[in-house]
Amino acid sequence: MRLLVSLTAAAVLLAAPTAADAETRQARLLHVNDVYEIAPDRDGLGGFGPLGRLIAEREPALVTFGGDLISPSVLSSLTRGAHMVSLMNAIGTDAAVVGNHEFDFGPEVFADRLGESAFPWLAANTTGIAGVKAREIREVGGVKVGLFGVVTAETATLSSPGAGIAFSDPLAAAKEQAAALRAEGAEVVVALTHLTLEEDLAVGRLDGIDVVLGGHDHEPWAHHDGDTLILKAGYNARFLAVVDLTVETGGKQPVVTAGWSMVPVGGPADPAVGAKVAAFQQELDGALAAPLATLGADLDSRRSTVRGREAAIGNLIADAMRAATGADVALTNGGGIRGDRTYASGGTLTRGDVLAELPFGNVVEVVRLTGAQLHAALEHGVSAVEQGAGRFPQVSGLRLTYDPAAPAGERLREVTVGQAPLDPAATYTVAVNDYIGRGGDGYAVLADAPRTVTAEGARLLSTVVMDALAAAGTVAPATDGRITAAR
Repeated sequence: MRLLVSLTAAAVLLAAPTAADAETRQARLLHVNDVYEIAPDRDGLGGFGPLGRLIAEREPALVTFGGDLISPSVLSSLTRGAHMVSLMNAIGTDAAVVGNHEFDFGPEVFADRLGESAFPWLAANTTGIAGVKAREIREVGGVKVGLFGVVTAETATLSSPGAGIAFSDPLAAAKEQAAALRAEGAEVVVALTHLTLEEDLAVGRLDGIDVVLGGHDHEPWAHHDGDTLILKAGYNARFLAVVDLTVETGGKQPVVTAGWSMVPVGGPADPAVGAKVAAFQQELDGALAAPLATLGADLDSRRSTVRGREAAIGNLIADAMRAATGADVALTNGGGIRGDRTYASGGTLTRGDVLAELPFGNVVEVVRLTGAQLHAALEHGVSAVEQGAGRFPQVSGLRLTYDPAAPAGERLREVTVGQAPLDPAATYTVAVNDYIGRGGDGYAVLADAPRTVTAEGARLLSTVVMDALAAAGTVAPATDGRITAAR
C-alpha cells in the first residue's frame, strides 16, 4: 500500500486506476490533540464551541483525539476532567488515544472518565487498564478505517498511572496492530499516537500505516516521507487537522491518497456545545471565589517587591514548585508574579487570587543543571535588579548572597544548596516554570538543559500552588534570608 500526499496543505493527489473495475471512495478524518482549556484563548483561537461548529460543518467524518484531556487546567482540578469528557462527547469524538495527563489524578479517576466516555480510548502498548482497547475498525464514507493507539512509555514517570499499569515499546505495538488491522480487513490504517516527534517519525516508517495522527507535542506539524502522512494539530484545539482520503480498490491492494489542511479554530460556537461551555465557565467562576487558605501573615506581591528582593509570596510559590516535583531547587522569575497588591494577615487566598498572581498558564518543568550552570542562571537573575527586571529570581532549596553594586555577571558572592556550598561539578534538579525554561527573561542556560519533566508532562504552576494552599489550610509565608543583598 502506498500513501501519496501533497506538501502543500489541502492539495489532494488522485492515484491512477489500478484496474478496470476500480472503485473510488472518500473518507475524512478530523483531529485535535492536547486540549486543556474549553474556551478560546486571548487570540480568539480554540474553544470547544467553535470546534464543535467546524466539525459539524465537515461531517461525515471520523473525529479523533491525540491524548491529554483529563488534565491540566484549573477547572480540571475541580472536576477531575469530567467536564472535558462531557465536551468531547458533545462534539462527536469517535476515538481517542490515551495521553500521559490522563493519569494525573491517578488510575481510579481515569477509570471514572473512561466510564463516562461515549467513545473508545485506545492504547495498544498498555496493560492493566480496564476499558482501554488496542484497536478497532470504523467505517466512514464506505471506507473501512482501522485505528490503533500507542502512548509514550514515559507515562510511567510523567504521571501517576499506578503500580498495576505498565507501558511497553510503542513501536513494537504499532507494528503488531497495523498487521492485525490489515488482516481484519482495514483498507486504511491510522495510528493515533501520543509520542514524541522522533517516535512518530519511526511509527510512520513502519509497513502498513497510512496516516499518523499524533499528540504530545504542542506545535502544529505535518510531515510526508513519501508513504505516510504524519500530522499533529498543536494544542488547545487552536487548529483542526483535516485529512481527506481517497481510497481506490480493484488492484491487489487499495491505493490511498490524501490531502490535508490545518483549519484555525475560531468564530461562532455550535449552540449546544457553546451552552455546555458557558455552564462549565459559570461553575468555574463560582469556584474561583472559594477560599483556599487563610493567611497567617501579610503577603506582598507588588512589582517592586517580587522584582527586587526575596518575597514571601515568591518563597510560597517556589516552595510549592519544589515540593510538587521533588527537585533539589526551584527557580521562578519575579516578573511572572503579577498581582501587584498586598494581602492582610487574617484574610483568605482564593483560586481567583492565585490566577491573578500567575495568569500566564505556565507549567512546572524540571531541568538538570550542573552547579556551574545553576550559578550562571542565578547570576543572570540578579544582573538587572536595579532596573526592576522581571528576571529577578524567587527561589527554594538554596540561599544566595549577591552584591547589587558589582558589575552584572560578577555579583554572586555565595550560593548554598541545602546545607552545602554550590558544587560547580555536581548535577542538580531544578524546578522552573516553562517560560524561563525555554529561555524567557534571558535564561538562555535553561533552554537546552536536559529535562526530567518536560512541558508536555508538567502540571500547571497555578494548580501546583492551589493544591499546596488547599492542603495547608492556613499559611504564613515569610522571608527567611534565602536571598541577601550584601553591600
